Amino acid sequence: MKLMKWDKSLSTGIDSIDKQHMKLIDMLNEFYESIRSKSTKEITANLIKNMREYALFHFSYEENLLRKHGYLALEHHKSEHKKFISKVEDFENRFNSGKIVLSIEITNFLKSWLKDHIQGTDMKYSGFLISKGAN
Repeated sequence: MKLMKWDKSLSTGIDSIDKQHMKLIDMLNEFYESIRSKSTKEITANLIKNMREYALFHFSYEENLLRKHGYLALEHHKSEHKKFISKVEDFENRFNSGKIVLSIEITNFLKSWLKDHIQGTDMKYSGFLISKGAN
């Protein structure tokens, strides 16, 4: 069972960004399934690490593209990315130290943040980047 499915409402119209968003959604679904199936701590920890690392890659790609094209709201966009990474790192650290058990609540937070960020903040730059020829 998937927690989140890709649909056209999540498309920015920029293929490279959309493919990265699809990968993040796939990773979220894999993480969700790991929690549902009560995978080992090691497997879950590795999924968190991979998701954090891929999010960092994606955010860097997105920010570089926005910087290259002179997007005026770049700093605000970057601050949202930093808050997300900080939250994920907190989950990761607390999970690895045994202070929290990852739950459906945490996956729902990740799902909500990802969906809201794509449909809100990312859609704000969509037309701008398309007009600059980004793909």
